[in-house]
Amino acid sequence: MRKIFILFFKVLLFINCLHAQDKETIIVKAGTSFLDYFTIAERYHYPDFQNGIILFKMESYAVRKLNYNYLIGEMEFLENSDTLTIRNSKDIKEVIIAQDTFYCDDGYILQIKSTYPKVGLREFIEFKSIIKKDTYGIASSGSSTLTLNALPSEGNYYKLKANQDMVYERTKQYYISTFSNAFVLFTKRNVFKLFSRNREEIKSYLKTNKVKFESGDELLKLADYLGSL
Repeated sequence: MRKIFILFFKVLLFINCLHAQDKETIIVKAGTSFLDYFTIAERYHYPDFQNGIILFKMESYAVRKLNYNYLIGEMEFLENSDTLTIRNSKDIKEVIIAQDTFYCDDGYILQIKSTYPKVGLREFIEFKSIIKKDTYGIASSGSSTLTLNALPSEGNYYKLKANQDMVYERTKQYYISTFSNAFVLFTKRNVFKLFSRNREEIKSYLKTNKVKFESGDELLKLADYLGSL
């Protein structure tokens, strides 16, 4: 009986580990800093700040050394020896860094498919919950409204030490855009809205191809099909 229990516990632990890997969950322990869990490579999209162009909606532009920060979901730039966050993001149309284009639409969306229809990816580290301990010292998850990606980097909040165990998750959101529409979340509902004239063809495709809308590869294939309609 004891052997069966141990085997069951190991299987359960293995499943939980797989689930955590799929979700890319990070637990920040009380008394430690957020930055203890994220290397420079994990915090930023590029290994170094790159020359880039910020294109504003008013047709002006600025050239800066830029990098996208996953921890706060913001674009940062170098000013002398300081690292600053772009304040007026609502006035930005797009940001071009190397061969990449980021559209600014309630967050920075990286274009991963430039042909019709366009596909974009928004990626950031998201606060999920606080792990609370009961009177027996057993951990349980508690919800909270705080989101790390909304915190200002210049305030250095994420450099402070956590006073409770906190759960974070690397979040990936996929978006789709036609030539006449802004980016919207790449969901089945939005696909039917954007391509309402081809509803039956799309239904047939989705019936034959079981698309996971959280899978970038499968969404890119679906986008190619939509572009062929």
